[in-house]
Amino acid sequence: MLAVLALERQGLAKNNGPVLVTGAAGGVGSVATAILANLGYEVAAVTGRPETADYLKELGATQIVPREDLAEVTRKPLEAEVWASCIDAVAGAMLGRVLKQMKYGTSVAAIGLAGGAAIEGALITPFILRGVNLLGIDSVLQPYVSRVEAWERIATDLPMDKLDAMVHPAMLSDLPALGRDILKGQVKGRVLVDINA
Repeated sequence: MLAVLALERQGLAKNNGPVLVTGAAGGVGSVATAILANLGYEVAAVTGRPETADYLKELGATQIVPREDLAEVTRKPLEAEVWASCIDAVAGAMLGRVLKQMKYGTSVAAIGLAGGAAIEGALITPFILRGVNLLGIDSVLQPYVSRVEAWERIATDLPMDKLDAMVHPAMLSDLPALGRDILKGQVKGRVLVDINA
């Protein structure tokens, strides 16, 4: 929600084209996909797991983008303008590529670094030739007022009928196997660990 709010403050518009969500089958990406679709945006969901396509479409994605389409590092200064905005939970080479495909005057909300802390292949050209904005989203030190705003918006903008598909319960005893599955990229959505079970 913090990423959606930041993009809205930068002028996110429904009629400007698709909003890209990287790492869309993960916890942040799943919620972002559902919120954006619920608000009426066209959502393009990036995933490296073709088996999650139906899940992402159920959350509201209208386009599935294979991870490999954005994973290659290129030295081109710019590429064709494709995305009206982006919520990026991956960073690394993917963010470097996405920045080059942003439409003029649009923004990317960077909220994760599953692909690494560096922005591989990134150049300054999208920022100075297309006016692209890179917005850093910090969820740890957010002021109380921002947290309240985000929670109020989640209450109205996250479709609760989609929540069950995004949350997977687990017990403490499940954590060793779950950790292995997370590292293999086999977990979708969020895992809710019941510490009392």
